[in-house]
Amino acid sequence: MTPLIASDDTWLLWTVILVGVATSIWLEQTFNWAAKISGPVLALCIAMLLANTGVMPVESGVYDVVTDRLVPLALPLLLFRANLFHIVRSTRWLFLAFHLASLGTVVGALTAAVLLHARVDQTPEVAAIMTASYIGGGVNFIAVAQSYRTTGNVTGPLLVADNFIMAGVFIVLLLICRSPWMRRWYPHPHTADAVDSRQLAAEHWRRKEISLLDIAAAMAVSVAVVACATVSSRLVLTALGSAGLGQANGDNAWTAIAQVAGNLFVHITAWSSLIATVAHRQLARIHGAEEIGGYLLYVFLFVIGLPADLWHVFSQVPMMFVFCLIMAAMNILVAFVLGKLFRLDLEDIVLAVNASIGGPPTAAAMAISLGWSKLVLPALLVGIWGYTIGTAVGLAVGEFLLRWL
Repeated sequence: MTPLIASDDTWLLWTVILVGVATSIWLEQTFNWAAKISGPVLALCIAMLLANTGVMPVESGVYDVVTDRLVPLALPLLLFRANLFHIVRSTRWLFLAFHLASLGTVVGALTAAVLLHARVDQTPEVAAIMTASYIGGGVNFIAVAQSYRTTGNVTGPLLVADNFIMAGVFIVLLLICRSPWMRRWYPHPHTADAVDSRQLAAEHWRRKEISLLDIAAAMAVSVAVVACATVSSRLVLTALGSAGLGQANGDNAWTAIAQVAGNLFVHITAWSSLIATVAHRQLARIHGAEEIGGYLLYVFLFVIGLPADLWHVFSQVPMMFVFCLIMAAMNILVAFVLGKLFRLDLEDIVLAVNASIGGPPTAAAMAISLGWSKLVLPALLVGIWGYTIGTAVGLAVGEFLLRWL
C-alpha cells in the first residue's frame, strides 16, 4: 500500500512526528487514563496506527536522522546531574540497595532468557534492552535498542509490556510500604518522620526557568560530548579490532568485552559523567537540559513505532509481559532478601527498586508521595547513577547471551 505521505516529503513527515509527540505528551499530562498508559506508549501507538493505516511510510531518511543524530544527543542532556562524587556521597545506603536491585535485574534477565528463549524472538537483544531499562530507565532502553538496531516489532511490544509491569511494580511497592508485616521485618525510620507530601510535591515539581542561553549551552555541551565519544569509540574499536555489536568476529569473551568497550553509547555515558563530575558547578547553572533530552526520547519512541507491524506487536506483548515480569520479580526478590541480610531500611530498598525499574523521576515521585523528605534527592541521584551504568551492563548481558545462550 502506497502511503499517503511520501517518504521524501520531509517537512510533512516532521510535522506529523512532532505533532504526534506533542499530542502524546498533552494527553499524558491532561487525562488520568492517558497518564496510566504513559506518554511513551501513547507515542508508540499513535505512530503504529498512522503507519499501519497507510498514512505514514515505514521507511524514510527522516527516521534515520532521528535514530542516528537525535538519540545520541539526548543521553548527555539527561546526564547533566551525573556528578559521581555527589551521587556516592549523598546516597549512602541507598547506593548499596540500588546495586542489590540491579543485581536482581541481571539475574532476572538471565533467568527469563533461559526459560523463554524458544518463545521470544531475538532473546539476547530483548534481555539486553530490558536489563538496561531495569537498571537505568528509558534512556538506557533506547541506547541499547539503537546499539543493536532492533526493529519496532521488538521494541514496540517490549515498551508496552515494560510500562504495564512498571505500573504493577509501583503498586506492589506502595503496598509493601504500608504493610505492618514488612515494617516488622525491616527498619523504617523515614516512614515515622514523614512530612506533608503536598508541600513537598509543590516544592519539587515547581516550574523551572529556562533562558535562550540555557538552551544554547545545553546543546553545545551535548554536541561536544557526542563528538568526543564518537572519536574515542572509534579509537577503541580500531585498537581492539572489534566488529559491531551482534557481529562478532569470534565467539569469545574478549570480543564481547571489546564490543561493549567500543560502543558509542557507553562512551557518551562516560564522557557525560566525566564532564558532569569535573564541571558540576557550571552545569548546575544550565536549566532545562533534562527536559530537552526527554523530549528527544519521545521523538525517537514515536519514530520506532512507524516501521512496526501493529498485529505483530500486540501478538508479542503476552510473552514480553512474562519476560519483563520475571525480571521485575527477581529485582524485588533479590533486593529485599539481600537488603535484609545487610540490614537496610525498608525505604532504601523500596526506592532502590523503584529507581532501577522506573528511573530517577519515579523514585523521586515516590519519595515525595510518601513524605520521605530526606530521600527525595538521594532517590533522584541514585536513578541518575542507573542512567550511567545501565547501558554498559545491558550490553554486557546481551553479548554474553549472544555467545552462550
